[in-house]
Amino acid sequence: MQPEHQFPLPERQYRWYIVFFLVLMLAALVGALAWLVWDRLATWGWRETVVAVLLVVQIGLFLGAMVFTRKWPLSRRRLGLYFGASLGIWLVEYWLVPHVYWIVFAYLGQMFGLLPARYGFGMALLVSVIIFGRDSGWNLANVDSGTLVSLAAVWASFLFLVYISHLTQASQERGRLIAQLEAAKKELEAAQHREAELAVLRERERLARDLHDSLGHTLVLLSVQLEAIQRLYRVDPEQASGQVDEMKALTRSSMQALRSSIAGLRAPGLGDRPLRSALQALCVDFGQRTEIEVSCQVDEAADELSPALAEALWRITQEALTNVEKHAAACKVGLALRCEPRSVVLRVTDDGIGLPEGAEWGANRFGLRGMRERVEGLGGRLTLQGDDHGTAVEARLPLIASGQETPPGP
Repeated sequence: MQPEHQFPLPERQYRWYIVFFLVLMLAALVGALAWLVWDRLATWGWRETVVAVLLVVQIGLFLGAMVFTRKWPLSRRRLGLYFGASLGIWLVEYWLVPHVYWIVFAYLGQMFGLLPARYGFGMALLVSVIIFGRDSGWNLANVDSGTLVSLAAVWASFLFLVYISHLTQASQERGRLIAQLEAAKKELEAAQHREAELAVLRERERLARDLHDSLGHTLVLLSVQLEAIQRLYRVDPEQASGQVDEMKALTRSSMQALRSSIAGLRAPGLGDRPLRSALQALCVDFGQRTEIEVSCQVDEAADELSPALAEALWRITQEALTNVEKHAAACKVGLALRCEPRSVVLRVTDDGIGLPEGAEWGANRFGLRGMRERVEGLGGRLTLQGDDHGTAVEARLPLIASGQETPPGP
């Protein structure tokens, strides 16, 4: 069975649609046979006998090719044989008993439903030539009103079927596009789910690494110093007291590192907060916690950005400031967010030690890679610049790709 989006209607309705036209076609053939018997019984002759037999053959051919076939849709070759044989039989019937010419309309409709429109045009043209030649003897002077009515009926049917065929193709195209959108939506949802899982795993690895590098090393060092102090108190209490002071400083430093890790772990998402005030609050908290001087410049139009775009900018800023706190050894940090007609640009700079070579792709460098994936996932571009005078992180995100149909601003 074909995928549902290839049908011009929902599958269930399309099945009834096909059944209706199959019944209509069969009714046309049986009706022609019944009319022949009813109208010509009193004057029955060999012509009527031949036409009646040919109609029965047409009924059998239709049932075998269209109703009881096991292969559907039919190949172009089988359709060519079916229509060729059926039209050949109709031509003989029309030549013997002209009043059964209307059967051709049923075949014309069937051809439009199964073959491209150019075949229907060719058939309409062929039928017109046959009707003209049969009724007028190939002489324009002999054309009467009956012939004109027959030709008009053929071309009216052709135009109507062209219209129906156009509607069918448009419906199929619409169904195909809807199916593609649904598939793209499912892929996007799956990608978002995978991204969320990766974010959780990266956060766990980051937390484990931070605890190991800071608190773990500190605890080991404290344990060693406690053992040394225990032995040293017996021989040199003053030196032992000095080491206790060092342990206090080390403990305070470890507590600060632990608070920093917990703050990063507990940092909430943007939620319903305005982006501008949220970024300003993030900078204030960062400055108070790290004692680093921070400047923050955010366009007022930032609050009009789409939720997806605002959340991404918030997360990128959060990660950039976290990297500064951990690795930059900076004294000053600058954050600037500006809204342009077709994009929004976030730039975070510091005056620290810069980026080491291959910083983004080194071991345990998930933060920078996560920022790049987040930016590129929204169709943007992330630029990293670093030297001995500091680092600059710039994220440029397009408004349209992020669901922002019009530029923010008044």
